Amino acid sequence: MRYVFITPWKIPQQSYLYDFVNEFQSRISKFTSITHIYPSSQINQNELYAFYAKEFKKLSVENPLCIALDENGKNNSSADFAKNLDQYESRGEKMIIFCLGGAYGLPSELKSLGRIELISLSQMTFPHELAFAVLLEQVYRARCILSKHPYHHGEISSLAKSHIIKNKS
Repeated sequence: MRYVFITPWKIPQQSYLYDFVNEFQSRISKFTSITHIYPSSQINQNELYAFYAKEFKKLSVENPLCIALDENGKNNSSADFAKNLDQYESRGEKMIIFCLGGAYGLPSELKSLGRIELISLSQMTFPHELAFAVLLEQVYRARCILSKHPYHHGEISSLAKSHIIKNKS
């Protein structure tokens, strides 16, 4: 399995998330191949589809699976997200392309480039750099869940347990 992350921006070295992003890219690469593709210079919203089309073509995968981040996409738990990644791999997907947009999201024409699945990290809106960091952490967490690595703690917290019990009474 290969993961490709396509963003219309590069995280600058002065970003507070730069080290975090690099750390989680490194962690994911211990499980599977990972690539981050971004333009060499800043692009505007009108150039976004052309950029994605060019990069999809370079990957030369017929009808690729693209998981696109969108605030209207499906919300998953970490365990469900891991299950989905496992199912994609089980059915023979060689590559998953994760697409993130800029301030105005992803262009609707993206659906002409492959099979699109929309996911949402939250009903809240995040700055694009933070969304990328959260996505990388969730991909790493999913790989840990699938390999039974102890990074993910799936049990219900004691606070939640006490809250659930109290509300059932």
